[in-house]
Parts: sequence; C-alpha cells; structure tokens
Amino acid sequence: MHYRHAYHAGNFADVHKHVVLVGLLQALSRKDSPWSYLETHAGSGLYDLRSAASLKTAESQDGIGQLKPDYTFAEPVASYFKAVQALNAAGEAINIYPGSPVLAQAMLRDKDKLVLCENVPDVFEDLRQHFARDRQTTLHERDGYEVHALLPPPEKRGLVLVDPPFERRDEFEAMEAFLVKSQARFAGGIYAFWYPLKNSFEVERFGRRMALASSKPVLDLCLDTGAPAEGQMRGSGLVVVNPPYRFAEEMTPVLADLAKTLSLGPRAASYVTWLKKE
Repeated sequence: MHYRHAYHAGNFADVHKHVVLVGLLQALSRKDSPWSYLETHAGSGLYDLRSAASLKTAESQDGIGQLKPDYTFAEPVASYFKAVQALNAAGEAINIYPGSPVLAQAMLRDKDKLVLCENVPDVFEDLRQHFARDRQTTLHERDGYEVHALLPPPEKRGLVLVDPPFERRDEFEAMEAFLVKSQARFAGGIYAFWYPLKNSFEVERFGRRMALASSKPVLDLCLDTGAPAEGQMRGSGLVVVNPPYRFAEEMTPVLADLAKTLSLGPRAASYVTWLKKE
C-alpha cells in the first residue's frame, strides 16, 4: 500500500511547500542563465479536489481553500495562486490542484529544464501522460534517492526538491545521506527538503544533522498551523540548503502572513531560522 497524495493535495502543507518552491524558482530566474529543477518524489502532477480521495479527507479546505480570489497577495504567494487559478475555470472554485512538477513547469523559461522522478508505476504513468509532449522535461521511473547520480545538471544551476512520502522509518536519515552524496557532485545547487511537523524532537535532530552534513548554509522555513494535534501533523517545514541571497529576509513576512491565513489554532506561527550560516 503506497502513499497517495490525492488524499492530501492542496492541504496547508502543500500551500506552504509550494509558496516556498515558487519563491526559490523566482530567485533562480533573476539571472538570465538557465536553471534545472530536479524532483525526487514527483507524484502525479495534477490532482482533482472533487475526487473521492480528496473529499474523504477534505484537507484542501484548510489549505488552498483558505486563499480567496479577493485577497491581495504578496510575492511569491501571488504567482503561486495565479498558477493554481490558471488550471481552473475563471470565477469558479479551485477544483484542480497542481503538484510541485506542474508548478515548476508553469515557471519554466525557454532555456530551463525539469527532471522528474517517481518510483510508483501507476503514479509515474499519470505523470508521463501530463508531460508527454513537454520537450523541456525528462522523466525517470526510479527511486528518487538514487538521482544524485544525475547531478550536476548541464545548466550548472538549479534546485533539487526532496519531498518524500515519509513511509520509511528512516526518512530523515535517507534525506541526510542524499544531501551528502548530492553535494559531493553538485555543491553549488540549492536543495529543499520537506518534512512534516509532528515530533519536535525529531525535527530538531534532523535540522542539526543537516547543518553538520552540509558544506553550505542551511535555512529552516517552518509553518505551524497551531492545530491541537497530538501526534498528528500540525505544520510542515522545508530545510533549504544553500538558499538564494536574502531569501530568509524575503520569506519571513510572507510566511508570517501565510501562518495567519492558514491558522487552525491560536498558536499558529511561522519560523525562519538559520541552522548553519556561511
């Protein structure tokens, strides 16, 4: 039984992750030179929020459902929300939600490239159908933790998103090992590692280990919804290795506003923390 993101698409963790992703790609696009985006656990690409799986959990109501068309958003939230709206009929509710690969695709310039990896055969087939005619995208049906072998990209600039399903007990350790192998091949890359906020001790330990393992600065961008969840996911974070210049300063007010929008309790908050500086 494999994890299926269709149950969780568009939830608060997706909104948080995708806003940060858009911000990172916008930062890469400030320079004219091309970039490469590599994702280790790409998923299906698109999700229907009217599906039985999505309606069963209704998690999107506390995520993308909290962002209203009449709100005024700062960047990168504005570009993220525009990309989501573009997949849906004008004036109607958000029914189709993009995964990270489709959001990255929306931000491609003519010279940029996507490299997407997915290990589950039927999920990979969904991904393949969406990107079948996209000449800027390369697909790999393989274990995402093996794709350090694809580094460095020909573009010599890029972002690697590691967004595992956390089916493994050693997922944090696997991400750390992936970072070590990847930086040995592509030290100048930007790496973003998504994690669920459940056990604070495990998260803090993960952050310390990533800081020790990295040869570059490490930034933690965490959003806590304040939900009164014991042992359940109440928030999420991204550990960003080698973040773009001034990314911490730019994202601090953005995530503070997002925490208010996605609040599920009085203790909702965001944290932008340096785990390792230059």
